Amino acid sequence: LLNAGALPNQDPINCLQIALRMGNYELMNLLLRHGANVNYFCRVNTTHFPSALQYALKDEVMLRMLMNYGYDVHRCFDCPQGNSSHSQYVTDGWTSTVIKDTMFCEVITLSWLKHLSGKVVRVMLDYVDHVNICWKLEAVLKEQELWPDINSILTNPRSLKHLCRLKIRECMGRLRLRCPVFMTFLPLPNCLKDYILYKEYDLYGQENFVGTY
Repeated sequence: LLNAGALPNQDPINCLQIALRMGNYELMNLLLRHGANVNYFCRVNTTHFPSALQYALKDEVMLRMLMNYGYDVHRCFDCPQGNSSHSQYVTDGWTSTVIKDTMFCEVITLSWLKHLSGKVVRVMLDYVDHVNICWKLEAVLKEQELWPDINSILTNPRSLKHLCRLKIRECMGRLRLRCPVFMTFLPLPNCLKDYILYKEYDLYGQENFVGTY
């Protein structure tokens, strides 16, 4: 169906979301290669960051796949509270009502998810330039084993090589990045093409399926 032109972003229930909930790497990869929108937003329990991340927090293979295909990581660090104290929900986590525009820091610091925060944020930092983390997220990250590594990245300049990769990806756009034909005609050596596509972090392509936290 996809080879014949079926559109993966037209269904009321997102096809990629179903593949993510199933944990089906092959189906996820197939949909993403055919243009599935990695930055879709779910209409129920909407979040400030694209919804796909909610299903990949415990699995680095899925997380890396989303990031490699152009997931908008910057939205996760876009917290309006900044260094100010965050308001607390009546209960710890999602309430019985639909929450609108929930921030990433509010989700990853939940009691049953905060142990994943260090590993998830460390992966995210491979896909952004300089970012600021809010007071709430920083407080939880300081309790994690990976905090020294995360803090070093946050407080030091990123390498020019890394910044160039990000800029090239931004100029190319998500659809060109996932298009094998376009990459074939890109006038760059194969090693640079692989670097632009984050091939060193393509755990699915490497058949490295031990990334579950």
